[in-house]
Amino acid sequence: MTAVIECLLAVAGAYLAVGVLFAFAFHLRGLRRLDAAAAGAGVGFRMIITPGVIALWPLMALRWWRPAVTSQLLGHAESPVSPRALRWGHQMAWRFLAVLGPMILAAALWWRPQSNSGSPIPGPGAPAALRMPLASRGLP
Repeated sequence: MTAVIECLLAVAGAYLAVGVLFAFAFHLRGLRRLDAAAAGAGVGFRMIITPGVIALWPLMALRWWRPAVTSQLLGHAESPVSPRALRWGHQMAWRFLAVLGPMILAAALWWRPQSNSGSPIPGPGAPAALRMPLASRGLP
C-alpha cells in the first residue's frame, strides 16, 4: 500500500515540477501572447496567477499553443464565449469536484494508519499511573 502512495506522491511531485517550469516560461513569453492587457502587468498580478498556472498548466499550455496553430487569439470580440457555455463548464466542474472530493476523503480515511500504539497520549483504557499529569509523577 505504501508503494502505491509513494508512486502517487512521485507523480504529483513531477506534475508540480513541470507546472513550475511551465509557469516560468509562461510568465516570460506566454502571458503576453495570450492576453495583450496582461503584458504590462506587474509582479503582484503575476504572483497572484502563478499558483493557478502551476496547477492548471496543461490547460494553459493548450491555450498558449492554440493561437499558434489557428492564428486566432481567444477572447476576442469576434469569438466571445457565451454565458451559456460558461455556465455549462462551471456546472461540469462543480459536479466533478462534488464526486471527486468525497472520494479523495474516503480514500484518505481508508488508507490512514490504524495503529495507535505509538501515540504519546494514553487512551482511556491506559493504567491510572499513565493518565496522571507529568508533574504529579515527579517528571518536569
